[in-house]
Amino acid sequence: MEELRNHKIFTMEDIKRNTLITVAISKFAKNGYKKTTTDEIILEADISKGLLFHYFGTKKDLYVFLFKYSINTVMQEYYTQIDLQERDILKRLRNSFLLKFQLTNKYPAIFDFIASAFFERDPVVVHEISEYTKLLYFDVQNEILKNIDLSLFKKNVNTEKALNIILFTLRGYSDSQTSPNKRIEDYNKEISRYSKEIDVYISMLRTAFYKEDR
Repeated sequence: MEELRNHKIFTMEDIKRNTLITVAISKFAKNGYKKTTTDEIILEADISKGLLFHYFGTKKDLYVFLFKYSINTVMQEYYTQIDLQERDILKRLRNSFLLKFQLTNKYPAIFDFIASAFFERDPVVVHEISEYTKLLYFDVQNEILKNIDLSLFKKNVNTEKALNIILFTLRGYSDSQTSPNKRIEDYNKEISRYSKEIDVYISMLRTAFYKEDR
């Protein structure tokens, strides 16, 4: 986040900066990287092309910045709200799942952009998006596994492998529900179904790995 804070875009007047970010995120989310032009961004944001390229040398620089900015906006709030006092990893992951939906409703435009970026296939930006996403995944995983109660697991269970199975299962389920054609309103319609299905997986994982009295 320090790299983003030091970006010269934050020397721009607040209203102009926020307008530019909002407009660019919306355009990229709707049309993707290739079909979005800087001309339509500057027209709606009411800034000059010279000013845009003063802060961002290329369209790619703007897109990558917006992706990192969006991720960090959401994750800062995620880390402040996730309950790490809950030491049962299955309960913690369920809470994390529900928190994600709360944040999607707080930042709908940002989440639409992030979702579209995950499915972006333009070679100009795909590598940097992929690499940053991998770093994000490992950061979240390290955070979510802090100080969990391993005594909940059965004595004959390899907890390291069990945790991997738990994380792979729930991440796999989450990934299976995503689509490049879905937007926040589409996911919101399915929250009840997602929650029920996540509970089924968590119940099965609890039976497989936890002691019977837990």
